[in-house]
Amino acid sequence: MPRPVAGLVWIAVLALPSLAEAKGDSVPVLNVAPSCLEAREYAGDNRNLTYQGCIKDENDARAELTRKWAHFKPEDRRDCVAQGAFPMPSYVEILTCLEMSEEAGTLYNPDGTARTKPRTSSDELSNPNPTEPLGNLPPPTALPPTPPATEALPAPEGTPLAPGLGK
Repeated sequence: MPRPVAGLVWIAVLALPSLAEAKGDSVPVLNVAPSCLEAREYAGDNRNLTYQGCIKDENDARAELTRKWAHFKPEDRRDCVAQGAFPMPSYVEILTCLEMSEEAGTLYNPDGTARTKPRTSSDELSNPNPTEPLGNLPPPTALPPTPPATEALPAPEGTPLAPGLGK
């Protein structure tokens, strides 16, 4: 790559996080077409369908980002935009990053210690009596001992054995 072009690329890379930070209150505008064109190279027979599917996924992710943008923490938005915008811009990457950051926030306290698991609807399905905590269930009873293994019976005369077994 000629030196002037390489220099411009580095300037764009270094400026990208600050540009994303400057407009952190709205979903960034990305050119995802190059990413989707690149994806076509790894597709099977119908490369055009792959490209169209990629563009649809990116548009769907951008629409979801637009709906949820204000819900995400500003520092997570900044970090995820910086990660999802380079080298191949992708709204899907940004959305995934933000959702993972949000999930990590529900699992851990700011100091890194694990949070107590919040009660969910799936807990209620496994514990029909919500007034009785799951942790106060009686210990399970011991299972009966497993009977000793018996020797395999010999195969009837003329039965072929599996390859590698027997004579």
